Amino acid sequence: MLVNLSSMHLIKVFFIALFFHVTFQANSQYGLFDHPEAMKLVSQGTEKIYKLDVDSALYYIRKLHKLIPNHPVVPSMEAFLIQWENIPIIEGPTFVRFEAKLREAIAAAENLNPLDPYDEESVFFELATRGLLAEHYAENKKYFEAINEANKMYGLIKKGFDLVDDNPEFLFTTGLYNYFRIMYPERHPIYAPVAIFFKKGDKELGLEQMVMSTEIAIISQIEASVYLSYIYLRYEQTPEKALILLQGLVKKYPNNYYLLSKFLEAAYATRQYDQIMPWMVDTLINTDRTYYKMIGYIFRATYLEFVEKETKEAYIYYGMGVGIGNEILNHGEYFKSVGYLGLGRLSQQFGNVNTAKSYYNLCLKYAETEDIEKAAHLGLKL
Repeated sequence: MLVNLSSMHLIKVFFIALFFHVTFQANSQYGLFDHPEAMKLVSQGTEKIYKLDVDSALYYIRKLHKLIPNHPVVPSMEAFLIQWENIPIIEGPTFVRFEAKLREAIAAAENLNPLDPYDEESVFFELATRGLLAEHYAENKKYFEAINEANKMYGLIKKGFDLVDDNPEFLFTTGLYNYFRIMYPERHPIYAPVAIFFKKGDKELGLEQMVMSTEIAIISQIEASVYLSYIYLRYEQTPEKALILLQGLVKKYPNNYYLLSKFLEAAYATRQYDQIMPWMVDTLINTDRTYYKMIGYIFRATYLEFVEKETKEAYIYYGMGVGIGNEILNHGEYFKSVGYLGLGRLSQQFGNVNTAKSYYNLCLKYAETEDIEKAAHLGLKL
């Protein structure tokens, strides 16, 4: 079946991106933007975070703390590091640490300029960190806490719309809202009556703003590319556009497991199987992260099946991938569907019709995109 997203999915997609942007893009008397030395440290630190160079990232965060010890950017970056170290599974003790850093950032933002409730930097740091909390509360099924945080954010969101004409960095956040304000109720009509209480959006304008952000923004450019590629893959069904964006990101951050995974997804969705480089799947398989091992095995199988034409070996790796996937609950459903589709397809080639049907049905259980769902239904008809 197609993915059944929770009512908090808009927060998940929108505010994880919002965090990176607003963390470094407020303009006020306390603004990082007017502090060259601090901005340089922020830039160096975030580069190391994307490269998953944890020790170096912590080095720059510590230097930033010495320079501006009470600023919310410090715990915000610490939370950002925890997130990218563990994405997409942030739960248990990891979530406790993550939550503590976000709470610390919220408190610092509230104290940044308490005499001015409309201070840009204070408002946006609070918005960003509460947004991330809401997202991860929802992922951990703490819906009451998620809704509580979301209720505190909407008034802050609306203020950001006035800034987009003055600062191209705001194209990203505004574009995300404009897009999902329309797209989410379209996907889930049950929420349409609630949506009327929110500021109107514009889907096409939102896409245009995000594309512009990837072209002319500076600090939010990378995060805009990440989330625009996600939209192309999972919402717009235009994976060829995602592939172009992700090629540049993978070249710049070859050790970022999440970006590698999204690139492999885009290569698969566009049927450009020769873009699935062996070094990419080896990087994922050799990590100690079970989630990424699963993805590595599945795309090694894809490469073996379509490029090397080694169907028996491909069958084995598909099986290894979904075997690991069975240990991971509520994450990686798309990749599981790719694995089961491969097992069904190869079982059919081997003449094992009943086994193929079982795998196709398992594929449908996890499918999150129309192309995967259609392929499984087609397999069941043969």
